[in-house]
Amino acid sequence: MAELLVAMTVTIVLVTLTVVITGSAIDAWKDARTEIRAAGQAKLMLNALGRDLESMITRRGSEAEWLYASAEDRQIGPKNETSPNAARAYFFTAAADRYDGNAGDSNRDLGGDISAVGYELDYVDPVFGDRAEQYSTFVLYRKLLDPSETFNSKLIGTETLEVDFRAQAGQNELRHFICENVYEFTMIFAIEYRDGDGKTKTVKVPVLSNPGPRNTVKEFVISGGGLEPNKNRNSEYRGGRIRSVELSITVLSEEGIRLLRKIQFRDEEARKEFIEKNGFRYTRSVAIPQ
Repeated sequence: MAELLVAMTVTIVLVTLTVVITGSAIDAWKDARTEIRAAGQAKLMLNALGRDLESMITRRGSEAEWLYASAEDRQIGPKNETSPNAARAYFFTAAADRYDGNAGDSNRDLGGDISAVGYELDYVDPVFGDRAEQYSTFVLYRKLLDPSETFNSKLIGTETLEVDFRAQAGQNELRHFICENVYEFTMIFAIEYRDGDGKTKTVKVPVLSNPGPRNTVKEFVISGGGLEPNKNRNSEYRGGRIRSVELSITVLSEEGIRLLRKIQFRDEEARKEFIEKNGFRYTRSVAIPQ
């Protein structure tokens, strides 16, 4: 009887250790899988946007808009907790994947190399594009208009790029999916300009939906006449140039998205703790051609 009790005790200890070790291994595997997936999502998005910005096209000489970026107050996300910053951007670029990657193919390529492209963060069902709360998640879309569409729609030369781009792309059209669970998307423009004394200075201008650091704007435009933070044509930065754009995104885990639909943060500190535990932040700086 004593030997049986000893054997049972040893077995229980071994089984308990096995369960604990297996549970820890599974948790570690899930955490690693989540981080790898988030990193893959971030790389996909930042690389696509980075390539488009590196070949961005602007022209001087008129008030036509060549880039429009904004982070206006949009309620993107679950009813309880929306994204803290959901930027969107529309601009012109020499996209290598124009005509579905068939640039240069005489049978597909209709000529031209200037494409209008738009990036927008939304909270929708990524499969069907509707707003059914049960299946919705944060989705970063990229919509590329081929050169033929760009020229035929007369987007080049417009002074209302966002409005005209969205009209051409189609408000209800299923946009090109790029990645999901992007909870926050921010753009920061690094501007080089000359102040009133003729000294060259560099300043960073974040595009944020809520008041933030100095120089924060809700809209940023590059027109043929210069730089227009908050569409201000009298800005001291108007004659300056964009040296680079800093891109920042936060990707939430699937568990984080699930929890976000159910909770409401008591304050900003609670939100930060949640993001630190369930999210991954990625950044990239893109040099802009001059």
